[in-house]
Amino acid sequence: MKTKGFGLTVLLIVYIFAALIGVGSYLLFSHLGLHDFLAILISDVIATIFVWLMGVFFKTASMYDPYWSIQTVIIYLGLLIKYGNWNAGTVLLLIVMAIYSIRLTTNFIIGFDSLSYVDWRYKLLKEKSGKLYQLVNLFGICLFPTLIVYSCSLPIIVYASIGEFSPLNIIGLSIILLGVLLEFVSDIQMKRFIKTRSSRGEVINTGLWKYSRHPNYLGEILVWFGLVFVLIIGNFTYWYLIFGAILNLLMFLLISIPMEEKHMKEYKNNYDEYLRNTSPLLILPRKKSKRDED
Repeated sequence: MKTKGFGLTVLLIVYIFAALIGVGSYLLFSHLGLHDFLAILISDVIATIFVWLMGVFFKTASMYDPYWSIQTVIIYLGLLIKYGNWNAGTVLLLIVMAIYSIRLTTNFIIGFDSLSYVDWRYKLLKEKSGKLYQLVNLFGICLFPTLIVYSCSLPIIVYASIGEFSPLNIIGLSIILLGVLLEFVSDIQMKRFIKTRSSRGEVINTGLWKYSRHPNYLGEILVWFGLVFVLIIGNFTYWYLIFGAILNLLMFLLISIPMEEKHMKEYKNNYDEYLRNTSPLLILPRKKSKRDED
């Protein structure tokens, strides 16, 4: 359990079984006549519960971490195979979303050291929830993100069955790629900063992070809005499916960002100044600090 190779092997096996369980559940519920939206939702939840159970068995909340990055691509690919709707539009979207998934999954693998790894957020939730931690793990760490990503993925579920290529699709695809690029660049800059910083309390003030406190989150948000635009820019009938991307935006604004910044303030020097002078999300010019004016 303490080696990276063993941990990744366990994760691979768990996710193969989770995919098989999810696909099998979907085929069953489809056969029973359930709409794709509902059949995929139930199957997604069942697969998530399986991953959670494996996390309980191996005593790690990090078992769920890769689920976020592969969920949408597996659903989309499965539906393309089912409907046989292979055209320039659907294939380009598959490629772009695969790039997103590969980048995020690779980033997880690089940072993963063993099954004993626990994100600081999980530690905090465990300390606060005590004996109820496994319920918090199931509903807060696992099912909540699954439902958010499922909501964000509804446009791609529709596009898999009716999508056709339109030059306007390039706008949505470009937004997705811009989001992936922002995530990629900001991750590299953060890793470089961590390697060269003088102490853990130092605040990053270079690259994209000089103009946005969370450029990586901005990239993630753009990916899901871009996915919506791929569908609705050529078929505005499905405009309401933008609600998933909006839910994702609200999750970052109301939960992820406040939680992370509260944590950062506990040990980062001059973090209050960084908060005052740097845009929370959008990449905008910095405000001049007293230090700059002096």
